[in-house]
Amino acid sequence: MQVYRTRIYCSRVKAIFAAKELDSFLEKEADATNDTEVSKSKKAYAILLTLLDDKILSSLQKDDTAFKIWKALISTYEAKGAVNQILTRKRLATIRKSKETSMRQHIDEILKLVSDLRVSGAEVSDIDSIVYILMSLPKEYESVKVALENQPNVNLTLEFVTQRLIDSEALMNDSKFVDKSSIKYPTDNVTFAAKYKKLICNFCSKKGHTSKFCRLKTSKCFSCGKAGHYKRDCPVSKTAADSGARHSAYEITFAAGTLNEDKFIIDSGATSHMCSRKEWFSSLEPASGIIKCASKSAVLQVEGIGIIRGEISNIVNLNLKDVLYVPNLNGQLLSVQKIEAAGFCVIFKKEEVFLEKENKCLLFGHRKNCGQYISDFVPHCEIAFKSDIDDLWHRRCGHSCNQSLKQLGLPTISSFCEVCTRAKQCATPVGKGPRRRETVPMVMIHTDICGPIVPKTFAGEQYFMTLIDDYSRFTEVRLLKRKSDAASELKNFCQLNPSVKKIRCDNGKEYVDGEFLKFANEAGIKIDPSPPYTPCLNGVAERTNRSLLEKGRAMIFESNLLKNFWGFAVLTSAYINNRMPNTSIDGHTPYYLKYNTHADLKNLRVFGCDAYTLIPNSQRKKLDDKCKKMIFIGYSTMGYRLLDPTTKRIIISKNVKFNEEKKSSNDFNYVSPNIDGSELDAENESEKSEIDIFVPSTELSEDTSEGTVRKSSREKKHPIRFPESEIYQAMLSQEETLKFDDISTLPHSEQQNWKAALDEEMESMKENEVWDLEELPMDRKAISCRWVLLKKRDGKYKARLVARGFMQKEGVDYFETFSPVISMPALRLLLIIMLNENSNVLVLDVKTAFLNGELNETIYMDQPKGYDDNTGRKCKLKKSLYGLKQAPRQWYQKFLNFVNKLGFKQLNSESCIFIRQVNSKKIFMALYVDDLLLGGSDDQEINVIVDMLSKEFKMPKSEKASEFLGIRIEFASDNLFLDQESYILRLLKKYKMLDCNPCSIPIETKATSATFEKGPSL
Repeated sequence: MQVYRTRIYCSRVKAIFAAKELDSFLEKEADATNDTEVSKSKKAYAILLTLLDDKILSSLQKDDTAFKIWKALISTYEAKGAVNQILTRKRLATIRKSKETSMRQHIDEILKLVSDLRVSGAEVSDIDSIVYILMSLPKEYESVKVALENQPNVNLTLEFVTQRLIDSEALMNDSKFVDKSSIKYPTDNVTFAAKYKKLICNFCSKKGHTSKFCRLKTSKCFSCGKAGHYKRDCPVSKTAADSGARHSAYEITFAAGTLNEDKFIIDSGATSHMCSRKEWFSSLEPASGIIKCASKSAVLQVEGIGIIRGEISNIVNLNLKDVLYVPNLNGQLLSVQKIEAAGFCVIFKKEEVFLEKENKCLLFGHRKNCGQYISDFVPHCEIAFKSDIDDLWHRRCGHSCNQSLKQLGLPTISSFCEVCTRAKQCATPVGKGPRRRETVPMVMIHTDICGPIVPKTFAGEQYFMTLIDDYSRFTEVRLLKRKSDAASELKNFCQLNPSVKKIRCDNGKEYVDGEFLKFANEAGIKIDPSPPYTPCLNGVAERTNRSLLEKGRAMIFESNLLKNFWGFAVLTSAYINNRMPNTSIDGHTPYYLKYNTHADLKNLRVFGCDAYTLIPNSQRKKLDDKCKKMIFIGYSTMGYRLLDPTTKRIIISKNVKFNEEKKSSNDFNYVSPNIDGSELDAENESEKSEIDIFVPSTELSEDTSEGTVRKSSREKKHPIRFPESEIYQAMLSQEETLKFDDISTLPHSEQQNWKAALDEEMESMKENEVWDLEELPMDRKAISCRWVLLKKRDGKYKARLVARGFMQKEGVDYFETFSPVISMPALRLLLIIMLNENSNVLVLDVKTAFLNGELNETIYMDQPKGYDDNTGRKCKLKKSLYGLKQAPRQWYQKFLNFVNKLGFKQLNSESCIFIRQVNSKKIFMALYVDDLLLGGSDDQEINVIVDMLSKEFKMPKSEKASEFLGIRIEFASDNLFLDQESYILRLLKKYKMLDCNPCSIPIETKATSATFEKGPSL
């Protein structure tokens, strides 16, 4: 920090503190017994911190008051002592004015050195300054120097000398228009003067010179730029003035198109304040006029006049009156003439410009590289924009408190935050005493479990466990499906962090009993449980859980995401908390204490905001969109975690742009996938990776530095294998599908076939009394429905009405959804048993099976498309419908109750196989959703059961088993043959491989496997 800049900086700071009446705290410490002074001292300390550079601030962290910091700054950066005085005096004695430097610039440079000399402790009078200036002048100013040296002491002031030297320079420059070297002056001055007066110029007709030396001939007009006339005689200027005679005229010296659009420029040539930003005006009235640009012949139109209110340096409020609204002006101008007319004095320095009034000086602007003086005046609408920035950082940091944001040097909010109040309202805290904290990291861990949380995450987690390092307060989070999972997670954590020697927890069984207690005893880890019903003794973990849940709740509220996303919100809260200052660790951040480096906050984004991720070149065509809109839901070590609302998947991408200004509506309908949420399927992770929707990793790995290689912490799990039941169901769903709106585009005969199928489905609804039409209550919301149209392989047209079950809410519209089906191994074993029993095997199909299930919940649904009576009423469902979450379970319960009445008993090992024994003869029944397999050696008894089933459920005539679930069945004497020939043929036809030559073995003969050279043993 240079001496001159130190002096200016001190002036600015003192002006700011004086305006806030805090300047006394720069000169002395506050009285500790006076609460008012202590409060003001803290305020002064906070303001001074915001005015310091980060590099300087880092060396002053030990100073905790404004007085101490100010004293340290003065002693460090103000150059004092004999050495500095000698060097500065040498510079003053040797400095000389160059031809390229103007007199104003030269004098300013000397005065700057004089100021440095005074700062270093020397006494320099104005006479000394004048001597330094005169010593530095070249020979051309000898006559001026003599005249000044002969002046009386009363008149010889620094301002007087400066003005005389500037005037002398102007006269010298003016005389250079005449080439005096080309004039031959006679020795007789009287004769020459008499002859010179008789000369007449042929260009301007004036005496005293010839046309060769005529200044008018070589001068250029300041209005049009042409030679031969002055601006006052310019014909172009007169024409413009005549055409705009009915308007007021104003002038500016800057050329249009060269101004700063966001800041006011201080213009000494402008006759009025001018602005092109209509939104900056607090009041605006229509007006007309023209603006004449001095450097261009452009004429701009005035469309209004008004007042702009704002402030300077967040200290002084300022109202600009009579500001002209000029839409086409490429910038904003402040007129020096208008400012001085208001009673201010505008002082231009080399780098700054000041306003002075009544002996009070205020920094008004700075000089930019382009030579323009840019004002620090900020309109109030720009201040409002600043408050938006404050709110944005508050939201980015997960609604952290102002104290944490202030310690990081981030903007703080002063307005009321409703989201914070809704999420964090709490009782008055109880006082706490001092507590000893560990001095090294990862020795003592605080832990606690929070939950159960309703609703569950989409992966089934309903708890989260926090693991907090006592030294750094660094927090890691584990999402749990069951409380019993805590022991294994805690065991894994301790194995990865062998330095852990003590764990403080509550008295939960997951900590003090069973597996983990045995592991802790073997590893030498001390378990320190708190007594029952004393959560305050485990306060670190309890408070962390509360903080994480509050932040997560606030982010869920603001983002409008489903509450099932609480797992991602809590993980994001932990990520942010590790980067926020913590009062329990002296204002440091947990990240800093753990990794000994400050975290980068530039990657923080608002949870739930719109995110646009780059689509890789390999996944898009030349004219496709280059990005896809997603929703930001957290952080990853490789980038950002984004939710795709269309595919319902999560990707990790680093090439992302965010729109944090517009809050995402996030009102998409979500379907939970039927997969294990603990599996991760990452691909191409370096650029962009996709994962199954609910795989929230726990606390993200923070350490990016190189270190000792350790065992991976990733849990090894087997890949996802789809159950055979789902594979067979996929085989059965190979029919052609059609949309309802496409029916009208089909031929008339096709339309009639589909109309008959639709009518048949609606008739089934009426027969089963599936719903009643009622008015929708105010506190309820109806789910929608759609038609599923299938043209089956046998040519049959099938229409099915399906409810949009993904709109249901767990715990409100449904509770249990599990419904078993027979497994393929059990089906094969049952067929073998039937073969041994010489059974007659039949296949039955229950039509509209789900319509038989009775609902226990109240659900309203929109009327089906094409069958709406336009009364606005909704369908209040009485029976389960295809698409409802609980429909399969309700049908299974209905069927189970009925077959129990028929005397069938359910196998304990297979829920969908039923056996009935009459007179030592057994009848077997298997259920797969709505498909039945019935077999037994007593044909008469089988017919009775079929009749009873047909009376209870609507089903076509039974057939002898030849195909079941797409599997062809053939009984031949003592042999059973099962195959899927039809399915294989369909696949070959689909992929155009019917004409391929068959191969008897799956690999070519004499194939050799790859071999590797044997390397050295390790």
